[in-house]
Amino acid sequence: QIDYYLALIDLAVMTYVFNKFPQANSGQLSCMRSRSICAPVFAWVAVRLGLHKLMDVNNTELSTAMGRYATILRSLSPVQIVEESWAYDPPKAMSDVLESIIAAVLVDSSYNLEKTNVVIEHVMMDILEALTPDLRPDPVSELMVWTAQSGCRRIRISYVLRCFPSS
Repeated sequence: QIDYYLALIDLAVMTYVFNKFPQANSGQLSCMRSRSICAPVFAWVAVRLGLHKLMDVNNTELSTAMGRYATILRSLSPVQIVEESWAYDPPKAMSDVLESIIAAVLVDSSYNLEKTNVVIEHVMMDILEALTPDLRPDPVSELMVWTAQSGCRRIRISYVLRCFPSS
């Protein structure tokens, strides 16, 4: 059911940007959507609302990671998290709590989509105001477009964890 609630947030955000930027093309709308409907942005909103403090976490590792990411996310402006969301990977629980709150709003409003959209717009207003049709694609998307335009038909991307000795 979480996908259903994610779709509600997606719909509210897309309606907002479509109305705010009626001249934006589908690529621009898609970029604004992908930059705002993602776990790092949801975690940023959850931290701004203080939701991470209300979670009952019985896992020391998760609690420590959430505390570390809350500090990082609090230091970011709405524009920074929108432009650089791809660079952050907060614990999934931090973004899930926002989706759960939206789900509770929907249920408590007797499934009133208009009321739920008002709440979504309100809690995400800082993010919505940071969106612009001129957003650059994230680095992975830029790489994929570049490789396709260069004639590559296959690309493999792997993640490498590098450890550096402390000085």
